[in-house]
Amino acid sequence: MKTIAIDLGGSWVKMGVVDNGKVVRWAMVESNSQAGLKPLLPKIEEVCRQWVGEYSIQGLGIAFPSLVDVDRKKILGHNGKFPDYAQVDLARWAWEKFHLPMVIENDANAAALGEGAFGSAAGVENFVLMTLGTGIGTAAVMNGRLVRGKHYQAGNMFGHLPLKVNGRKCAGCPGVGCAEAQASTWALPLMVAESNLDSPLKAEKQVDFKVLKTYVDQGDTLAVSLFEECCAYWANCLISMVYAYDPELIVLSGGVMNWGPQLTDRLVHTVEERVWTPWGKLQFRLAKNPEHSVLLGLHALFLQEAG
Repeated sequence: MKTIAIDLGGSWVKMGVVDNGKVVRWAMVESNSQAGLKPLLPKIEEVCRQWVGEYSIQGLGIAFPSLVDVDRKKILGHNGKFPDYAQVDLARWAWEKFHLPMVIENDANAAALGEGAFGSAAGVENFVLMTLGTGIGTAAVMNGRLVRGKHYQAGNMFGHLPLKVNGRKCAGCPGVGCAEAQASTWALPLMVAESNLDSPLKAEKQVDFKVLKTYVDQGDTLAVSLFEECCAYWANCLISMVYAYDPELIVLSGGVMNWGPQLTDRLVHTVEERVWTPWGKLQFRLAKNPEHSVLLGLHALFLQEAG
């Protein structure tokens, strides 16, 4: 079965044709998420229409970077991304434009479904996932089932744990000092600007983790300090998830994980150093292809619903 999967990210929309658990076509377009969904949909349609013409597509999946009611196929809120979501009926859009049924899911939940069905967590009954992109996404699987909760937010909110009293105001929730506000791609330029350390990094027009890595590799004091700070906050999120869900495995995904072993090794070391697991040692695995986790999960969700 072939499906089209669309991952609506804060910075980029990642799209793919997925055939029985493998991404066989791949495309990206800039999302400009603050401008909303309406101006973005024609760009998505252009790519999808070509694929529908080339493949026998049977369904479409969309991942949204906020809370989603998967049963009613409704977006429940936004965190500064795609603020016009309530004015767009995505299920109707998918049917009117392509005559395809649609599934929709929170992006981190979709990543967990993808890793559980086809990726690093295949065959694992209890695991948690953290995906690092524009923000911090989290999800949990217990006893082989994705944890969603009464209001579809269980497992998803660990990026918004308040970890610093009187910290930075979050752009994605009403909170102050939450993990995402203290350590994420969108917060990184603020972290650079607010530092008292001098660095040529402050002259960069755009600062993301790819740029930060360049400066870390050069031994820049500010960059190294910010890298260590981010790792500490991310590790605290993971430790909180371990205590909440008692997993046997932690899966790491998202574009920031392309940093490489320096990042993954630091996270593993910090979590192992600080977490209390008297039963034994946690497993850690990196998503096989962090850019594809969400797309594979949407494919898996569509297969589930198709029965």
